[in-house]
Amino acid sequence: AGARPTEEEQLMRMHIDGQLAQIDELVESVQGAPPEALVPALELLSKIYGAIIDKPDEPKVRRIRTSNDKFVTHLGGLPVAMDFLEASGFLLQTSQSDAGGEEEVVIFPKEASMSLLRQARAKILAVINTEKPKLSPAALAASQRSGGE
Repeated sequence: AGARPTEEEQLMRMHIDGQLAQIDELVESVQGAPPEALVPALELLSKIYGAIIDKPDEPKVRRIRTSNDKFVTHLGGLPVAMDFLEASGFLLQTSQSDAGGEEEVVIFPKEASMSLLRQARAKILAVINTEKPKLSPAALAASQRSGGE
């Protein structure tokens, strides 16, 4: 038999299970949403998660300005997108912008769980696969142009 998990590992596991349950609730809550808005938003979330999974040590992919054009276009009008990000381990913070002012950023902290991120992405991809066939041909073409997988 393997070593028993430490108390810290057990707490982390419980935390991840709680976050995944929250993601499941979010997935349920978006089931009736119009696929034209939902699919591009979920595809962008999947792309963000995938970039971090592929390059976990790259600080640039772990930080997204909420004023970023793609973020505003696909996630800005979908409050549930922030819920997905937060449930997946992201934090909303204010930081100094390059221009010297303050800006809101979404950050995936170093100590956040990559396991949670992978499982959250799998759940998002499952919704995309369910909802994408419901898209109109025009919306499907737009989705493919914007880099959806």
